[in-house]
Amino acid sequence: MGSGHVMRCLAVANEAKRRDWECIFVLRDPEDGIVKYINSFDHRVKKLISADGDKTTYNPTAHGDWLPVSQTQDANETCEVICELDPDWIIVDHYALDAIWLSIVEKSNAQILVIDDLGDRELNCDMLLDQNLGASAEKYHDKLPSNCQLLLGPTFALLRSEFKDWRERSLEGRLNRDVENILITMGGVDTGNYTLRTLIELAKSEYAKKCVFTVVIGSSYPHKDALQEFVEETKLRISVLSNVKNMAEIMSKSDLCIGAGGSTSWERCCLGLPTISFAIADNQIGVLAELEKETCTIISGLEKISSDFEKLLSEEHGQQLKTLSLNSSKVTDGNGINLLIDRLDQPYD
Repeated sequence: MGSGHVMRCLAVANEAKRRDWECIFVLRDPEDGIVKYINSFDHRVKKLISADGDKTTYNPTAHGDWLPVSQTQDANETCEVICELDPDWIIVDHYALDAIWLSIVEKSNAQILVIDDLGDRELNCDMLLDQNLGASAEKYHDKLPSNCQLLLGPTFALLRSEFKDWRERSLEGRLNRDVENILITMGGVDTGNYTLRTLIELAKSEYAKKCVFTVVIGSSYPHKDALQEFVEETKLRISVLSNVKNMAEIMSKSDLCIGAGGSTSWERCCLGLPTISFAIADNQIGVLAELEKETCTIISGLEKISSDFEKLLSEEHGQQLKTLSLNSSKVTDGNGINLLIDRLDQPYD
């Protein structure tokens, strides 16, 4: 699972904590960096370890291989944690879990919220949130209980409060400033090293030599040495930041982003940051297609990033940059977390 899933759950937890709720993360085989990052916001983490995992039970979900044990084992081990904590809500964000897992966990007294993007499996839950453009009740037809509450669309985008706080400052003057500061962010892991491969392609652009690049990587990014070597040798002006906690501020001060799809798309929309997007995972393709249809982003790839970059920033295409910013800023205002917490706080039958 990409780190974006952790980040959107962390956004929910942080807002809930501000309302004096206690939030505990249950993670299977988490990396130390992720645990430390969650702990830094004063949330506890319960670890499930898969060393002796039972995967004899076939996992029928499309992303079943993302779970290193059977759904039954995972659900039973999660229930052991639930018994200790007696939570009011269990929030589930994992594409490999479906009604098999949920039917075991629902035996607790807790209500269940599932955060999903795919609509590709049965989900036995009390509430479902799909923050994507194009999300509809039809997408989940026959996959949910009849009394399940649906929270659909980027109105409910799960963004940390910093994005709402920086929104006004980010939008102010964005349509009239020169494009000089370029942000590159390909997610917290980026195993395919799109970060470095993009920079190598951009180094071929004459316009890129006029710009300043800010590259944001996660603590789990596995290509740091190769990236640092390129930064030291290239003529491009590049600064590399890792594991940042002020992403909204960084985005608001950027004139253009080159980045992966996924949940960070809603962060960029909230701040009206025009973006050239990459689909670096299958589940990002649909999200980016909807955004491109609404003229909120340009979908590119390694083979054409340099030409797309040059074309977008050329004088005759300046209006397209403004259009991307205006349209994306209308997608979400960054208040989705508050809307969700309000719903979780209501009595539920």
